[in-house]
Amino acid sequence: MSDLTAEQFQLAVAAAIEGVENLYRQVDLLIAKLREQLAEDPDPLALIRGTLGKSGKEDSKRVVVRYEYGALFEPATEDEEDLDDEDDEDDDSEDEDVDDSVASKSKGKRKGGRHEIVAGQPLLAVRIGMFDPRKRTSFAPEVQFAVMSDWALGDSTSQADDRFSLQSYMLRRVTRALADRTRMPSGTRIKTSAAARSITGTSKGKSRKLTCALPAGVEAVPLYSINNAEALEQLADRIKGMWSSVNGA
Repeated sequence: MSDLTAEQFQLAVAAAIEGVENLYRQVDLLIAKLREQLAEDPDPLALIRGTLGKSGKEDSKRVVVRYEYGALFEPATEDEEDLDDEDDEDDDSEDEDVDDSVASKSKGKRKGGRHEIVAGQPLLAVRIGMFDPRKRTSFAPEVQFAVMSDWALGDSTSQADDRFSLQSYMLRRVTRALADRTRMPSGTRIKTSAAARSITGTSKGKSRKLTCALPAGVEAVPLYSINNAEALEQLADRIKGMWSSVNGA
């Protein structure tokens, strides 16, 4: 920076910040529009509250900069309300290896409460990877999506009606499991970093990390290609197509 004049430095900083603001506001808008598309018939899907986290608002000065976005969706119900995620806690800095029960004791009460997942319950995961510090020059931003089902803890097996409880903020760790897994074959099982505990049934072993199957694998679309309403609609149709293929809709 020693070779820059004060005016050049000022302009460079302003341009960099303006560019980052525009990028993330566009991604926030993309997510909002995708939610609307997925909520439409047939087979409307609703965002699971707390999985998306905070985002910037167009009429505010706040821009949330992150390496990735993640969201989980489930079949919408008739009385589904469009809840605002703005008040959800966005702090997910706990040690990845901390036990769910230990975390709840050590961190005290958190916003969002707890969430239950039924072993046989399919969920749709959508992840937008913005940046990977391990691949600074080779990483390309992309939209990943997958259907997750057949939930269990660690290497244990579960029955379709077994239930697992986890703190709501742990749900955000589920979508992170898609990172580096773009070309996974159908039926692959993956381990997430979301800690949970079994409510019903028995779980052998000491692992409390949720695992799941990817019955349709993982698909990805370059983020740069979602540059108009038609491309967004095509993405939503492709996601809905995967969901329907897994759930027989």
